[in-house]
Amino acid sequence: MDRTEQIKGLAKQFLPRIQAIRRDLHMHPELAYNEVRTSGVVKQVLDEIGIPYSSVFNTGVLGIIEGTKPAEGKLPVVLLRADMDALPIQEEVDVDFKSTVEQVMHACGHDGHTSGLLGAAMILHQLRDSFSGTVKLMFQPAEETEGGARQMIEEGILENPKVDAGFGLHLFGGAERGEVRVKAGELYGAPDEFEITIIGVGGHAAEPNKSVDPISVATQFISNTQTILTRRIDPMMPAVISFCSFHAGDGFNVIPGEATLRGTIRTLNPGVRKQIPELMEQMLKDICHANDAKYVFNYMPSYPPLINDVAMTDFAEAAITKIVGSEKVARLERANLGAEDFAYITEAIPASYYLVGIREPGGEEPIFHHAKFAWNDEVLEICAATLAQVAVDFLK
Repeated sequence: MDRTEQIKGLAKQFLPRIQAIRRDLHMHPELAYNEVRTSGVVKQVLDEIGIPYSSVFNTGVLGIIEGTKPAEGKLPVVLLRADMDALPIQEEVDVDFKSTVEQVMHACGHDGHTSGLLGAAMILHQLRDSFSGTVKLMFQPAEETEGGARQMIEEGILENPKVDAGFGLHLFGGAERGEVRVKAGELYGAPDEFEITIIGVGGHAAEPNKSVDPISVATQFISNTQTILTRRIDPMMPAVISFCSFHAGDGFNVIPGEATLRGTIRTLNPGVRKQIPELMEQMLKDICHANDAKYVFNYMPSYPPLINDVAMTDFAEAAITKIVGSEKVARLERANLGAEDFAYITEAIPASYYLVGIREPGGEEPIFHHAKFAWNDEVLEICAATLAQVAVDFLK
């Protein structure tokens, strides 16, 4: 039997089991670094399949599948990745497997990513006599916060044996169920954050001349900052500066002594990413100097931009096409300034991240990170099959 037909047949065979795992994980969501039960389920399923694993960084799990097909020379190694954490959101979806944890739900599809990779593990274990080399199964914590991918990489998951390429997927509301989207180059942005405290001199609102008003300074800075994007940055380089929190004072007639601003800087280009906070601080320094104010600028870099390797994206597209057909695979035309910590993997090794559609035909696009986020988990058949096909093709 053709290898792809075997993979598709096994994905269909294992689908009920994969769905059951997903629904169990959905009922018992856990926040970043607390995925104790979730990683326990992963280990239990790997034990059932017969796949060895190790615990890596907190609740992370690394499974290993060794191909048994005879081969000579250096054997290839491929990494497949899934994230496991949920979000602090109270679920409002009326399903039999609704979250049983107050104020926590899988609103970003990580229950699907984890169960989909376990499905791929089931398939690959069955087919291990058809390939040589190693598949590393990366189940990571904390994608939604500090980026558990980085810590797992730092603990050596890409070594011993050294990983040659990596692949992962995310559920995607911008395409119909059954469709897949790929994109070479920039896919997601760097979600850096900042906190700025402007220090003035408080006083009575009736005598503002005796004060240094940090609110006035802050509003000047917020307004002028946007000229960085329109006049200082190459207009062909996407970037966003968003101020999302502004706190100063509590009274009606008191000029406060401080104002605090918080927000995010979203960029795709590494050079622009470095340039923007430098320009922001210089502008802040100049405005504060002109107004006799002081400041504290705290810039907090986060994930790097997710930049897919061109060759690995071409490779993944060809493998995915075998599973869903060429009419169901398309290239995204543009990147998104959202963030994804698979970026640490694409930064470290040749890798590609693709998107599996979940929008129902004729239906509305599901909203991620929302209390009513829901999707049909029949799509897990595609998740498991495409991951398995990519791995088998790479190891052949």
